[in-house]
Amino acid sequence: MWHACARSSPLRQTKNTAIQHGLYTSVLLWRAWCARWAAPRASGGIGRRAGFRFQCLMTWGFKSPLAHVNSLSRLSRRRFLGATSAAGAVAALHTASSEVPEEVSEDAADTDNGSITIAGIHRPQSLDPGLATDAETERIVRQIYEPLVGIDQNTGSFEPLLAEEWDSSDDELTYTFTLRRDVLFHDGSQLTADVVVENFQRWGRLDYLYGFGNISQSTPLAFPTVFGGYFDSEECVLESVEAEDDRTVVLTLSEPVVYLLQALTLPAFGIASAEVLVDSDPGLVSRTPMGTGPYQLVETESEDASRLTLQVFNDYWEAIEGPSEVVVRPLPRTFDRLRELQRGQADVYDLITADNLRSLVQSGRMILQRDPFSVLYLGFNLDHPVMSDIGIREAAARAVNRPQLVDRLFLEGSRPAYEFTPAALSVHSDTAQQYAYSLSDAQELLEDSDYDGEPLEFFYPINTTRSYLPQPEAVFAAIAADLTAAGFRIRPRPVRWGDGYVDQVMSDSSRALHLLGRNGGFRSPHAFLSPLFGQPSREFNFHDENLVELLNEARAESDEETRTEIYREAADRIQEQLPALPLAYPISGLAMNARVADYPMSPVLNERFAEIRLTGT
Repeated sequence: MWHACARSSPLRQTKNTAIQHGLYTSVLLWRAWCARWAAPRASGGIGRRAGFRFQCLMTWGFKSPLAHVNSLSRLSRRRFLGATSAAGAVAALHTASSEVPEEVSEDAADTDNGSITIAGIHRPQSLDPGLATDAETERIVRQIYEPLVGIDQNTGSFEPLLAEEWDSSDDELTYTFTLRRDVLFHDGSQLTADVVVENFQRWGRLDYLYGFGNISQSTPLAFPTVFGGYFDSEECVLESVEAEDDRTVVLTLSEPVVYLLQALTLPAFGIASAEVLVDSDPGLVSRTPMGTGPYQLVETESEDASRLTLQVFNDYWEAIEGPSEVVVRPLPRTFDRLRELQRGQADVYDLITADNLRSLVQSGRMILQRDPFSVLYLGFNLDHPVMSDIGIREAAARAVNRPQLVDRLFLEGSRPAYEFTPAALSVHSDTAQQYAYSLSDAQELLEDSDYDGEPLEFFYPINTTRSYLPQPEAVFAAIAADLTAAGFRIRPRPVRWGDGYVDQVMSDSSRALHLLGRNGGFRSPHAFLSPLFGQPSREFNFHDENLVELLNEARAESDEETRTEIYREAADRIQEQLPALPLAYPISGLAMNARVADYPMSPVLNERFAEIRLTGT
């Protein structure tokens, strides 16, 4: 049985003391090094302390032993981000003394130490947690709503959140959750077991509430991905959700779901007030978001209608040490986010790109990075008359120079991908087809096929930055050049992300290829494989019953070694049929100004604003 425990961090106290003595750099480096070795491996978690590295640190008066290096032009992108020692990281900043962009004082961002501005990417697609599938939506949903189970920022393992404790039966078919006392929603109503049950029942009927035709064309949602289907489906393994009393919720399964507790940490399982759960108006949840989270959405009089303002919920169930107000400004273009940080109009610039490193280093910004827990891929439409040929798909796969792509366009630490699960999950198959780069093999395969030079429509997003796709236009150009060299004729189809890029990819039958990716929401191969290949999807128009059976078998397998072998067999089947080509496991990162002392980095993007610490607080 798990019990709630106090959330305190000796490292945070150590850091605050160090700031006062001008030793912040040393503490940060010590913390990052210690966390990587000291974090519990048995938990299987990817945590903030175990899963990220500080690659660029503010000097705080630390004298660099490498100060003789006097030109940033001699410091390449990969050499800079590859620095692993204290001296190397700090020296990178000492050498950045020329061509510093003109910038405004940090005080310009906000003179109120209780408010910060984050330069994000896009507005959320919806504030209905059950519909959350993209990172920008999840970023906001995590602040407003809370699930039963949370994520430990230090280890990445699960911990109590709205449920203060839980227990499971020996056969792993029954989970009993005990809710915290005196938890209020933003509308003043109280958290009870009946409200939790109502949320689960709603998630299990989202296909009905929003219309099956609409849901089936979207990215697979969390509920059917975790439980195998919606309540009206024979594949759904969640038999019932019941309230034993005001504080006790019981989930009953027909088959074990070994990753259930990890999956319940997803923002898609955030609990909403019963007052907004109206069947006749499912969109009310999004228009009037009422959760139990530490922040609530407020309306402000602003000239920029796209920005979102979150303010602390004063009746939150525990003390909040984070900023009293967080403003999230959607700025799709990476240059705009950099500009606003440099001008002092933003405190945090998320999803930095390799081409902006020079400016960030020159201005002495602190850069934090997330370890790779996402995958970028090149998708194929198997209903397309050309791409339905496995030989042509293999020709495309062998034409793409993945190592060169990653080396040129991604942050240091990113790696070429040859399977759909990141290396951290330890389920890679030694027997899966890799389709290594070979231009001659690609040309030969294409010559032996029936391809006759027909133009192939290649969809890619523009005016955006994704954690798995930092520079979409440049990535598209590199891949298109590789495919053209092999003999393909490519017709570019750029689509603004904000104009419904994913929906257009799903619905356009003329599409041959597309760029997309996936973030891992929890630590399991299922977080990657099931949404992509575990259920029918219009993205690839690919469905393999044997593969689905393997994933369902892994879902119920309690023995870790056996489960790993099942996932490896699934990887073999995916690579053999090649519905998509994995391209990269990208590193993503953010830059901060001096007002921000600490930011809760997380590979699974569990970045709660209440964990942000400002200097002097």
